Amino acid sequence: MGAGGYGRADPATIKRTLGGDTNWIIELVQVKAQDMEDAITAAERETLGRDLRATGKVRVTASDDIAAHVIGPSLGQFRRLYPGILLEIVARMDVVSLSRREADIALRGVRPTTGDVVVRPAGVWPYGLYASRDYCEAHGLRSGSFDLSRLSIITWTEPYAHLRGGPWFAKHARGAAIALRSDSARVHFAACKAGAGVAILPSRVAECDPDLVCLLQSEQVVSLELLLVVHRDLLRTARIRAVMEFLADLSPKRS
Repeated sequence: MGAGGYGRADPATIKRTLGGDTNWIIELVQVKAQDMEDAITAAERETLGRDLRATGKVRVTASDDIAAHVIGPSLGQFRRLYPGILLEIVARMDVVSLSRREADIALRGVRPTTGDVVVRPAGVWPYGLYASRDYCEAHGLRSGSFDLSRLSIITWTEPYAHLRGGPWFAKHARGAAIALRSDSARVHFAACKAGAGVAILPSRVAECDPDLVCLLQSEQVVSLELLLVVHRDLLRTARIRAVMEFLADLSPKRS
């Protein structure tokens, strides 16, 4: 049973029905409704936690670059190993709620601060500073020899400026023109390859592209520690354990 249909009290209806000062009633109903929704969600998690079969749906969330380049290439192998598990991959930058079952497992670089979750280290995702060959030629750039303040940068939109290479740019690229802001690492990659400016990109992806030049290695920029996060109630579920073990094996380790 899903929780979405419970507890949506309509204040206007309550006021029409009871008249007078009903704000306290409305607040009480909403609190009780939230309690009911939390209880139903907890019951769903407990039920799932007793499922010992490696079958059913598992929802995984990760950023778009990690979903595409860490998980994506091995989905055929996963399907052969676990034909009874249906994976749903939600590629997004913002952190979803595991307690609300917006996802079952998260593969991300941000450590959760709330919720009854289990966190396991899953590897590292390094980022370097890159530009296209054409951009390097046009601006006389060489690896390790350039003035960022004279270049154009490709960076994150404001809500995500504190993630990935955002803080590094804020510290080292003061005065640089901003060529593009985007909330997608894959858009950063495409814009950089097109010669729009310099960008902080996943090293393991950018190094495979002959049109890109590494200006600074990840040791000088940033490496993201990957974490596998799951709600504690789901750890006993066979399909959850199977997906977590698979993702842990996929995640690139520090060399």
